[in-house]
Amino acid sequence: MGIPVIFNNGEEKNVPSYMLDYLIREKKIVAFLRSSGWVQIGRDPIRKAQQPLTRSGERWSDFLFKRNQA
Repeated sequence: MGIPVIFNNGEEKNVPSYMLDYLIREKKIVAFLRSSGWVQIGRDPIRKAQQPLTRSGERWSDFLFKRNQA
């Protein structure tokens, strides 16, 4: 089970939770669903979680996302 998100093209999909920070940072989604309701990127407050960097300087969520696409 994933987190419901709405992509820039209007497509709604469930994505794994580790991808959420990556999708927000790369501006690939316009909204995601929290237990309290939909959060619109750029309008509603979003907590910025600090994630450790990998040796190459990328965020851990970026590494996992790229690994799953391969």
